[in-house]
Amino acid sequence: MALDPESVRAHPDSGRAVYQARHLAMPDFHDFVNSVTGGRPVPGIVSFRAEWAPSHDKHHYRYAPHKWEGAFVQTTATCKWSGRTKFATFSTDTNNPTIFAEVGRERSGRFFRKDDD
Repeated sequence: MALDPESVRAHPDSGRAVYQARHLAMPDFHDFVNSVTGGRPVPGIVSFRAEWAPSHDKHHYRYAPHKWEGAFVQTTATCKWSGRTKFATFSTDTNNPTIFAEVGRERSGRFFRKDDD
């Protein structure tokens, strides 16, 4: 499902990021079995907002044998979510922060810099 690029704002150097969508069409299959056995969904609408807090707890990781490196900021995140169909309404009841979250940049494969080995 394609989302508007404006639904994501990230500032990897500070750890601050927001990922959100409003009134996104989402089929509701009711349960897992219905979704994997070709059951019929009902139309639904969802909205969400995940937000990562700014932090100064920065980490750099590098693993040259697998051609991977990343710079991350360890932070916390909160998420609010709601959804509705013509039969039901669902929502998160709290906005408690996570215990662990990260925001950052990574590169691997052909984007990995060999000259730093």
